[in-house]
Amino acid sequence: MTDAATVAWQRELKGVPAQLEARFPGYWGRFEFLGEIDSTNRRLLAAPDLQHHCFHVCVAREQTAGHGRRGRAWASVADSSLTFSIARALRMGEIPDPSLSLAIGVGLARGLSRCGLEGFFLKWPNDLVTRDGAKLAGVLVEARGKHGESPAALVVGIGLNCKGAGVLCVDRPIADLSDLSGPSDLAPRELLQAIIEEVVMAWRGFDQGGLSSFGDDLTRIDFLRGRDVVVIDTGDEGRVAGIDPRDGALLLEQGERTKRLYSGEVSVRVLRRD
Repeated sequence: MTDAATVAWQRELKGVPAQLEARFPGYWGRFEFLGEIDSTNRRLLAAPDLQHHCFHVCVAREQTAGHGRRGRAWASVADSSLTFSIARALRMGEIPDPSLSLAIGVGLARGLSRCGLEGFFLKWPNDLVTRDGAKLAGVLVEARGKHGESPAALVVGIGLNCKGAGVLCVDRPIADLSDLSGPSDLAPRELLQAIIEEVVMAWRGFDQGGLSSFGDDLTRIDFLRGRDVVVIDTGDEGRVAGIDPRDGALLLEQGERTKRLYSGEVSVRVLRRD
């Protein structure tokens, strides 16, 4: 039985699919608004009815086993986080591109900007952070292969801290929308619609033109650009020269040499110089 709080939450969001369809007809498949689930990504990875020409959306009021890159847990509390996933089937011969996460990050940033929010940056390869580097949101792109009658597919998961980030017990600095400049009374429906719309538009733009069409945005909101970092996996240090819009590589300057880092291989941490 669905509790009253979840019913109220679903009632508030129920107009989002119709608004999205009115603005971009034919782009959308099934929408789900679930009170509680282990993982929205996991649910869509198991969905048998995904199609390549439209986007299926699953939104959860609360995730109990959300996860991020490299299996890290994503903590969320009911009504304090915005957690959802978007999926579509792969087209014939399509190969997943790891740099999609950067395009999705730009789409997420555009959605927040559209709502009048400021003071966030894209931290390569898949996080939004505040000016001081506290994590505000994360993006997780996962792929599945063809299985029986179910087509191969891509699933994009997004988790955004909306409020109360201070009560989440995690091992890194985190932030929520109250740490940004802009309106403090955003309705969940307004926020969700803007973000889904911009993320899907970014996804379609990436499908058509690759990451190169996001070059200006990547430069403008690049958190790591000009910072000294250490590669956690290898101990290498250097200064970040930016993100290559051709393939999403992080460009690490080490004296006369520039090393290219790829998101599937490494993680980096900003060095704090005393």
